[in-house]
Amino acid sequence: LLDYLARDFVESGYSIKQLIRRIVLSATYQQSSAFNPAAAELDRENRWLWRMAPRRLEAEVLRDAMLAVSGELNPALGGPGFRDFDTFTSNSQFYALKDLDSPDGHRRTIYRTAVRSGRHPLLDAFDCPDPSISSPNRAVTVTPLQALALQNNTFALRISTRFAERARREAGEQPAEQVRFILQQAFGREPQPAEAAVLQQFVIEYGLPEFCRVIFNASEFLHLD
Repeated sequence: LLDYLARDFVESGYSIKQLIRRIVLSATYQQSSAFNPAAAELDRENRWLWRMAPRRLEAEVLRDAMLAVSGELNPALGGPGFRDFDTFTSNSQFYALKDLDSPDGHRRTIYRTAVRSGRHPLLDAFDCPDPSISSPNRAVTVTPLQALALQNNTFALRISTRFAERARREAGEQPAEQVRFILQQAFGREPQPAEAAVLQQFVIEYGLPEFCRVIFNASEFLHLD
């Protein structure tokens, strides 16, 4: 396969665009992550790529996805980055992080100004590299802190409330329609019959913002599969 791709790369005039197109249009690249028991018996670790391995969203992409489904994402391109911190001097320069609730602070995370000593609790929980050191590889972990961050971080609390407000505004006051709207936005699908009644009951008992926090914690939201 590598020999074929190398030869095709040379014959295309060393076109990187053509190489990428060749790969992403292949049957292997376009496989789903559906589990196949027979294939798993032969290749439990998926070394031969019989399915797409589910991948957790990177910290920055997760933050952007939360903003997008809540209707809060500012899609503005270019220009200076936003600063979600205040600075003060006490013999040295210090940075105090803040939850920036403004259109500028709701831009994609790629525009966030990072400082070496300015860690971000939510991004840190999802393995965003420490800005004070070089990180050639990014870790991918599963820890209780991730669930706690999506339940208790000030950004998560605020964006969950905005997501709930959007659901009420665009889907109305009926729990069934609210659940349907939220799953369409977050998962890209309709609720299944077996889960619809359970989810509606959850909304009635605990409220829509809490339901949105549960959705943000769901594997279906956190992973590409």
